[in-house]
Amino acid sequence: MGTLDHDLNTPEDFLQNEFFRNWVKYRPPESREFWEDLLNRYPEKRPAYEKAVAMLLVLYGRDAVQADDTTEAAGRLRELLRTEAGRNGPLPLWRWARWAAAAVLLIGLGFWWSKTWRPASTRSAGMNASGQDGWVIRENRSQPILLVNLPDGSSVLLSRGSTIRFGKEMNGAERNVYLDGEGFFEVVKNPSKPFLVHADKLTTRVLGTSFRVKSFPGRAEAEVVVKTGKVAVLTDDDQLEKPLTLYPNQRVSLIRGNGRLIRSITGPARAEATTAIETEPFDFRFMPVSEAFKTLETHYAVKIRFDGEKMSRCTVTASLKDEPFLEKIRLICLATEASFTLNGDEVTISGTGCP
Repeated sequence: MGTLDHDLNTPEDFLQNEFFRNWVKYRPPESREFWEDLLNRYPEKRPAYEKAVAMLLVLYGRDAVQADDTTEAAGRLRELLRTEAGRNGPLPLWRWARWAAAAVLLIGLGFWWSKTWRPASTRSAGMNASGQDGWVIRENRSQPILLVNLPDGSSVLLSRGSTIRFGKEMNGAERNVYLDGEGFFEVVKNPSKPFLVHADKLTTRVLGTSFRVKSFPGRAEAEVVVKTGKVAVLTDDDQLEKPLTLYPNQRVSLIRGNGRLIRSITGPARAEATTAIETEPFDFRFMPVSEAFKTLETHYAVKIRFDGEKMSRCTVTASLKDEPFLEKIRLICLATEASFTLNGDEVTISGTGCP
């Protein structure tokens, strides 16, 4: 593969190479040693390599290239590169960072980007925040929705009249939260640490997804509605032989009179029962970052402070449909070489913007 070593110098070179596309798509174990060796021997190729990985994954998501349309995929990638180059000249660093941020979101990048992120602890200053014996309790008494950021980076939009309790650290084998009322959850993916929502007679178990749980104590009916991913639902008295698995756009209702679970499919007929965030795709395509931040402000009911003029010149392309709130913010900041701080329920963005 000596010839290949010397032919790969620019992002376009990588994108046009079938061996590289197959590596990004399938990551066959027998190819790993070659790519590690290439990047070790030619570290100057790494920026072009990573840019090409980002472009490929952003454009095609988790299904980067179908086996039967590799040529078409490469053509679309080259066309996108030409369009960007023709529009702005050589792609500046912040544009490549934007593509890279979305790529990190869409799929794990293996050995080429191994750095993981864990959100720093932030001060909980929202409605009725309190802690006791290692637990944090958040209650929404009056607001239409209240954003609660959990220690693992997950987020919950708590409805009025609802309360949630969770551990200050969430460092056990499972991530357990206890809900009285209604909340929309966006859970950080962690296959080794399941996320469990314990509600009145109802438990929802997930690894990473977005869903709504509604279970007010004393009411006759409870429900779980899935937006993305899948969840397992069971009653606390374990009357089911096995948990009921729900997939996107499915809901399950619990009739408390006899502990029976009834599953129904969400759709236009039940649109009035959904919240705005359940139908928002958060699919940003060359969207000004200022507009992206305003979209997040609207759906999460938080204040995001930023320089509108500077951020209006930056654009973001990413699919953020099931990422928790703080991860959405982090990825957009990564795409614009910005940073953020969280103080209670307010986010402040700092950065120089884009040329």
